[in-house]
Amino acid sequence: MKEHPLVSIVTPSYNQGRFIEATIKSVLEQDYPNLEYIVVDGGSTDNTLDILHKYSEKLKWVSEKDNGQSDAINKGFKMARGEIVAWLNSDDTYEPGAIQAAVDYFQKHKNVALVYGEGDIIDESGNKVKRFDATQDFDLWTLIHVWDYILQPTTFFKLDALQEVGYLDVNLHWCMDWDLWIRIALKHRVGYINRVMANSREYADTKTSTGGWKRFDEIVSVMRKYGTMKYPPGYFLYGASTLFTEYGGTKVGKIIFGKLMHYIHSYTFRNLPVKYKDNWVGKTFSFCVPIGISHVEITGDAIVSANLPITLKIEINGSLYQTITIRDLGTFSCEIKLNDTHGLNVITVKSDRTFVPAKLGSSHDQRKLAFVINDIVIK
Repeated sequence: MKEHPLVSIVTPSYNQGRFIEATIKSVLEQDYPNLEYIVVDGGSTDNTLDILHKYSEKLKWVSEKDNGQSDAINKGFKMARGEIVAWLNSDDTYEPGAIQAAVDYFQKHKNVALVYGEGDIIDESGNKVKRFDATQDFDLWTLIHVWDYILQPTTFFKLDALQEVGYLDVNLHWCMDWDLWIRIALKHRVGYINRVMANSREYADTKTSTGGWKRFDEIVSVMRKYGTMKYPPGYFLYGASTLFTEYGGTKVGKIIFGKLMHYIHSYTFRNLPVKYKDNWVGKTFSFCVPIGISHVEITGDAIVSANLPITLKIEINGSLYQTITIRDLGTFSCEIKLNDTHGLNVITVKSDRTFVPAKLGSSHDQRKLAFVINDIVIK
């Protein structure tokens, strides 16, 4: 990769004249020296074209009928010449330095094909409302089975990876970005930048806010397409949120469905087979291995005593691979060799017991914990 590789940003647009100038300025005012900016408009009838004419010398744009947002974005990507590409919707904005931060990350991590960062939610007027708090370190199992924690405007990816996995699915209306992240992650490494990269605008008539049960059905179809569960955790999380959105409009509905959503979300998150931010896991821990990977090594620690060892069962796609009994210092290591690398492999580690730190008097931590994951090396 060159010192300043060409970066192409695509903005799909349709009758967003009240927002698009802020979007354009957030791109053109970036401090990156090698930038290509493409706006693909769907034939707007408001003041969008006046604004595009105003910036014609600094960006490329077309205005013609298209087949929706995904089609417009794909059209822009096929026009793009950049080694790195991204899209920024016409009501979202970049933070200063976002493009340079993405390029710097790619320069330092040559094998990464997609990178994302933190993002803020802004209102109609552009005021910051809150941090998009779902963002986390990359975990493919969570991305497929739980939720889309990657905020779209914070993402940048390599054009050759996009061309390899295919462009946005034009049959998807709410989850085309989520679907793309998974397809890239199945074949390539994904990185995370711990800084605010962009702002996502939320208001009453956004597509996400008005999706309802059709959006929920599409979400479930994506999780089932790539995942291994008919009813993954995300089914219940998004289902509860949709119930609240659809039926929580009245005072009584807000109370009833608000409590129901809170209970379902709390229960689901307490029982997710994922690694916590402090690297502890519960009774079960699952992670996905991308396509083409044949060797995985897991190292970790567990609290054990001479009289109370801990037994871990390693499963690959639901079938037992190895059983490990941990004694002495509690450190363990497991090397896994995968015979079939043509599809997604799910590795699950199950412990025969857990403990609650609060019950030991060492803290107020009420989690049911089993062991610590020190590292997962994918070869």
